[in-house]
Amino acid sequence: MLKRKIAVSVMLMLGLAGASLSFAAQVTVPVSSLQPAVHLEKPQLTGVGGKLLLSDSPETFSTTGAFYRDKAEGDFRVFWHHQNAANQTFNVGVAVTNTSAEPINLYTKGSGLGTNVYVDVAGQTALADFMRTQSTTNLVADLKPGESYYLAAPTDYDITNSGIVQFAALSLRGENPAQVTVTVLSYDVKPVHPEQIAVLPEDSHTRGTFPHFDRIGLLKYDTSLGNAYIRIDSAAYGQWSDALPGEYEDGWDAVDSKSVINNGNYGVMYHLGTEIVNSYHHPRQMSLYLNPSGGYGHYVVKWNKEIFQSDYMTWENAWNITNFKLNPNGGLFKAEMSLTGGAAGPQVVYFTNQPK
Repeated sequence: MLKRKIAVSVMLMLGLAGASLSFAAQVTVPVSSLQPAVHLEKPQLTGVGGKLLLSDSPETFSTTGAFYRDKAEGDFRVFWHHQNAANQTFNVGVAVTNTSAEPINLYTKGSGLGTNVYVDVAGQTALADFMRTQSTTNLVADLKPGESYYLAAPTDYDITNSGIVQFAALSLRGENPAQVTVTVLSYDVKPVHPEQIAVLPEDSHTRGTFPHFDRIGLLKYDTSLGNAYIRIDSAAYGQWSDALPGEYEDGWDAVDSKSVINNGNYGVMYHLGTEIVNSYHHPRQMSLYLNPSGGYGHYVVKWNKEIFQSDYMTWENAWNITNFKLNPNGGLFKAEMSLTGGAAGPQVVYFTNQPK
């Protein structure tokens, strides 16, 4: 992702409907205060859902054109992250074109789009809005063959446009998966045929299509472990990799015809059941923390239907996401997270507990 810009002012968060949002003042601790900590057993992750189309190249652009294009069908998700380096305003977003032989219905199942001078704030806004809306299905267009639906926002000079949107393209008759052509692009005048405009040359970042947009798995934590941690969206390979089994999938760049990897799994949603065993058999105070090990940014975590958003975080500190009471028999909880556009990872989740 882009070189990060540190937000020196507090974000003003608009009230959002749907899943509840936390607005409490952020509490952080030095990550060293949570260590030593036990590395939790790595859960087996399974890829589920439709295709993920990732558009992050060229990440910085100065002209109109397409960033990435591929075909999709049925359920699919699009993630993009692009910064305008031109001295003029362009619209940046996604166009979905009906390239099937019959009319289709196009739905969204979660939609987030953020624009900001701070790249990680744009990503956080997009992800929070997506998480807030992903439980609803909205009909956004009836498309005849050759017609296109646009979702885009004006993007000024030095502004980053970050988006994450899940679509469902279904035939009008029978509600069967229908084929569409997806183009992530910048434009001044809306093209009649976005599926035909030229694709800009790539840079060192990634664009590609991946088999599944979600990961599911089960984390297990026992209070007898004391402080414990797990890394989410660690590097896919190399010296700093601590990837989970099944976390990464090979992808394909449909423009440049080559294999690619989504390092950090941008746009991938992790749906993690969390089984907490209480070996003490009496109430405990549980605390959940997030540390951006090796990186920095603004983050979003959903814990048991509540969406929490961080202020600016660095690798030196851990964000106290939430505290909750654990009953004598333990419990099963739900966590959902993804690496926001413009933020570097991995996200290290810490569990701690103490007597209630």
